[in-house]
Amino acid sequence: MPEKSTVDSTIITKPRSASKSDATTINKLIDWLREAETSDSEKNWRTVAKEDYNFYAGKQDTTEVTNALTAQKRPITVFNMILPKVNMLVGLAAQMNRAPYVFPRGNEDQAFVELANGTLKFYRNRLKVKRKEQDCFSHTIKSGKSYLHYFVSMENPFKPEIKCMRIDGRNTWKDPLSVEYDMSDARYFFVDKWFSEEDIKARWPKFDADSIKLFSQSNTDLPKFYDSVTDKYRITECWYRKYIRVTYFLNPLTGKEDELLEKDFKKFEQALMEGINVEGKDIKIDQPLKSFTSPVKKVFYTIFSANYLIEEDISPYKHGQIPYIQFGCFTDEDENRWFGVITMAKDPQRGLNTMRRQLQHLLQTAPKGILMHEVGAIIDIDQYEQDSSNPTYHMEVAQGMLEKIKFTDQPQISPVYGQLDAVYNQAIKDIMGIQDSLLGMQTSSREPGITVRMRQESGLAVLFIMFDNYRESRINSSYQLMSLIQQYMTEEQVIRIEGPEGMQLLQMNTQMNPQLQGFNDLSAAEFDYVLDEATDNATIRMAIMQMLIDYGQQNPGTIPPDVIMEYGDLPISVQVKIKQYQEMMMKREDERLAMEIAAKTEGIGKTKPTPKQGGEK
Repeated sequence: MPEKSTVDSTIITKPRSASKSDATTINKLIDWLREAETSDSEKNWRTVAKEDYNFYAGKQDTTEVTNALTAQKRPITVFNMILPKVNMLVGLAAQMNRAPYVFPRGNEDQAFVELANGTLKFYRNRLKVKRKEQDCFSHTIKSGKSYLHYFVSMENPFKPEIKCMRIDGRNTWKDPLSVEYDMSDARYFFVDKWFSEEDIKARWPKFDADSIKLFSQSNTDLPKFYDSVTDKYRITECWYRKYIRVTYFLNPLTGKEDELLEKDFKKFEQALMEGINVEGKDIKIDQPLKSFTSPVKKVFYTIFSANYLIEEDISPYKHGQIPYIQFGCFTDEDENRWFGVITMAKDPQRGLNTMRRQLQHLLQTAPKGILMHEVGAIIDIDQYEQDSSNPTYHMEVAQGMLEKIKFTDQPQISPVYGQLDAVYNQAIKDIMGIQDSLLGMQTSSREPGITVRMRQESGLAVLFIMFDNYRESRINSSYQLMSLIQQYMTEEQVIRIEGPEGMQLLQMNTQMNPQLQGFNDLSAAEFDYVLDEATDNATIRMAIMQMLIDYGQQNPGTIPPDVIMEYGDLPISVQVKIKQYQEMMMKREDERLAMEIAAKTEGIGKTKPTPKQGGEK
């Protein structure tokens, strides 16, 4: 098994010595990284994404606006209508609760598919993939994109461990020419991490920190690899594609099709010609293997910092993809840039803040109705000025002076503020796709339920692109996870999956001979399957249970009760009691049948002989 590492794994690689090929590789990587950092798609995405995150957090004013409002002694209130709607979208995605499911293309693959589904579900639960996918979706709709990363930790080379983590889009640099959602056309993909010198040397003892500082200080026009403020160094991981010559052949050791690099194939073939001992059995060939060589584009990875090349090799993963799954929201086709739902809602949110602040200012500063009177008409004018706001106050007027007093009308605030408020609110709803029906707000007391449901479905149609991208990302995620399981989880394992009383166990890789019963070599990967999604929630499980009950009533004795209980989500204590009662009743029935058989047998032994025929005495 290849011992490869990534930035996320903790394996300490062997020291490298510099060479001319290293310098060529470094120059190519630096050129790519500079191309990505200076591209409009990456620069503009970072600028817009930072502002979008601020709007979600309620920091919606620039420094100039804040200073101007402070100088005018006006309120700097923020009426954040974006945050609850973003949270609504995240909650809506969580409520859908769809899980990846392996479907067979033919009946001959049913056994493998059942094994694959149980294993896939076990590892998704173990790695908390569902939570991390939802976390990716949350950041995607806020900033436009996020990434999920699967990798294999080789801390213990004898027991590789699959791990999963979310990668912030701000720590990545993608090929600006890549347009495919799964990045299958990307020339390169960079991931950055910043470490202290102590942490780096724990992994790579010969890391030359001084040369990294010198490189960053003397090459100001190149990407930055040292931050003097935090005293941290940038370690960059690059995944890229290039053509190499690969030889395809039928491997006599496994009996399956295999592939090797052209130079490695020649060494392997020569070893077979001389003879190889495999598990006490000598395997030797008399003539060269039948093979076919062709150029193939393969994925490679490199870990470097400035002019220091730490590690490079071909990708250890057999899925042949960049091991970062992209989660995207919407695309600006002109800039080839991702953006989230907040981006277009910022303008009406600014208008809403401005309008409500103005209205609040007018209400606080608008003059009240003015008291107009002739001199001497009010007996105690000082008392009026002091107590006129008291609701029980009454004003005493001099005799004959009542007609000499009047109040002017208070200025009226234009109703356009209320109209603008409704316009801005509706604009935010329209842009973000969150209408009143999705928010659970009732618009009419006489509206039938079918109309409400149709309106909700129409509202979801507006969000189709976002949720379809989310679906595709989860399927891509499952493909990579399934590939890593097949490649690295080759040892015998017994894993627990859901079942009656939570005690159902599934064995994998314990029977490796396909000619014998119980073949469960998951790493064989020769079966044909399709990965899609299936709804997994309480409503669907109850519907399945009802279908089983109906079928059992129409065909008595065909559906075991424990299968129905499995979909009923009954408490474990109730399931145990029901099962115990069923076992007791079956035992009683067996005892009753045994007694009946014994009685009949005894009766047959004591029966009188039948009389003879023909009048014989």
